Amino acid sequence: MLDAICILPKKDDVERDPLSIEDEMQTQTTFSIFEFKLLSDEKIALYRHSLFCPECLQNAYFRRASKDGKQACFGSRYHLPTCSALNSRPKTSLLENDKDKTQSVTKHKHEGQQKLQQSIEFEDGFTIDFSSKFSAKIEPLRNQTTKSASLKTTSIIKVESESESGTEVETELEDIADLNLSSRKVVKKSIKQTLPKLLKSLLNNSSLAASDVWVYTSDKHKWRAKNLFVSLTKVEVLENFAPRMYWGAISHADKDLLWLNVAEAKDLAIPIKPFQQALLKKYAIQKSSDLIGANIILFAKCLSNKDKSRKFLQLWSNDLQYLHLSLKKLK
Repeated sequence: MLDAICILPKKDDVERDPLSIEDEMQTQTTFSIFEFKLLSDEKIALYRHSLFCPECLQNAYFRRASKDGKQACFGSRYHLPTCSALNSRPKTSLLENDKDKTQSVTKHKHEGQQKLQQSIEFEDGFTIDFSSKFSAKIEPLRNQTTKSASLKTTSIIKVESESESGTEVETELEDIADLNLSSRKVVKKSIKQTLPKLLKSLLNNSSLAASDVWVYTSDKHKWRAKNLFVSLTKVEVLENFAPRMYWGAISHADKDLLWLNVAEAKDLAIPIKPFQQALLKKYAIQKSSDLIGANIILFAKCLSNKDKSRKFLQLWSNDLQYLHLSLKKLK
């Protein structure tokens, strides 16, 4: 669960922004966790009891950051069985005896010490986990008519605790005895987001693409989200050919599966010939029609032909880890 929708009566006057939707009786805003956790205590107290999961529209909650290192997060205990935000992670079983517990704690402590100097702290952002393993899965189109029209709105990037699916948080805890400190200390943590989660949030018209959140594409490179994420409908060739995270919908592929043509941008295409076979295998694509209506996110640079009549997105290093496809299949 990366998002939380807040719905309040108009009189409560949720802060207006381009992502707000209003009707005669209520106003609705989708918050990112990065934005929500920075609100005043008064606003948090007002909004936190009117939060809903953007997927299944069930009641959601906000939890502040804790002293043991857990990040502030949204969540819900009432997800519907079909909600993709449900926690799909297997539960870790309890250790069988005290000896195992002692060994586990000791190992954890030493690993934390080794990573202390190399950890990176992202207090106001996250890093994109390009290396995350992905299992290709075709999602059937859902019947959207079951959702209230007033809820057709945004979704926002958020950080979740380990008890929630979505964001992964790496945290190392150090025992104070080994560091000659007077209390247990939470060391630096790396908050990660995967391409599928980012694409899903962006397609839901989230505030991520317009936010000032720091996004790390590597240990050394970071970008403001508003400067990194670019819709396929707004692609422009940059003077320094710097890469961006491009996202949006594909209309179709050519019959030889050499190009992906972008919906709503006839002068833009994505060449896939350099990694064609790897892409077809990864997503089990058998024919060009399999790509009709697919959604895509990729880290790429924008180029143009000599007469500048066509633009092309060249995948970074022609490496598939920088690309994610979300295929759709009609029921």
